[in-house]
Amino acid sequence: EAGVDPKHADLLLSLYGTDVVYGNTLRDLDAVERSAETQIRVDGPAPNVESLTGRTGFEDVRSILARLETPELEYLDRIHVITASSMMSHGVDIDRLNAMIMLGLPLGTAEFIQATARVGRRWPGLVLVVHKIGRERDAAVFRDFQKFVEHGDRFVEPIPITRRSRQVLAHTIAGQELARLLLVHEPRAGYPLTLITTLKKYLTANPDSLEVDRDSILDTLASESLDVGLRNDITVWFENFRRNLRSPPANAKFPTDASPSGQPMRSLRDVEEAVPVIGSVQ
Repeated sequence: EAGVDPKHADLLLSLYGTDVVYGNTLRDLDAVERSAETQIRVDGPAPNVESLTGRTGFEDVRSILARLETPELEYLDRIHVITASSMMSHGVDIDRLNAMIMLGLPLGTAEFIQATARVGRRWPGLVLVVHKIGRERDAAVFRDFQKFVEHGDRFVEPIPITRRSRQVLAHTIAGQELARLLLVHEPRAGYPLTLITTLKKYLTANPDSLEVDRDSILDTLASESLDVGLRNDITVWFENFRRNLRSPPANAKFPTDASPSGQPMRSLRDVEEAVPVIGSVQ
């Protein structure tokens, strides 16, 4: 009746056969789980419902995500409904999730954007927003919902950080200079600069290299109205870097070990001291 070739039925059932119900409170999600057992009228057994909330154990989360990524061959054995809280709004990137019901608007626009982005990541997605019309914010958004969706990014709360933050510079300066060593100076040297010994050899032959890098980084950042404090921080970093290369710390082997501000960032989330996680097999 819809004019879709029946040969696509299995694919469509896989892509749209799992419904995500996103709620702002655990009470709402608990109600959805109870209702799924009694109020969804289907022939045969009740739908399979799983939960992704802060109460879901780590092993259960892994198992659920694995089942969503690689569903069971039999449709009746698959997960049909996922009840999800804000825990799911970051990092769940599964192409098979393309349908969502949102029970009430989240308190923040950023969460609305993040949560709804969990569906329709590769294939067209459908999100049904059920406004809790008794709440003033939900009612206000309901009246101009189309404009809210079109201009949602303008309502995202600003974060308390600027591009000219000294803290940001402290986390990024090492990556900037070490990237220049590998991408600019190493091709000129004709040999790897991945060890302190070879880098010292190169700097002996090219003593002004670090000053050139410093000035280049300062010139690049000058378009951002670099203030005196940031300029001084960069100058001091390079002075300490040269000093550490001349007299490397104990057990220092790589140029990263001589960085005054530690290792370069590997992720934008890498902004604090890492906590080691040790697993065990039972």
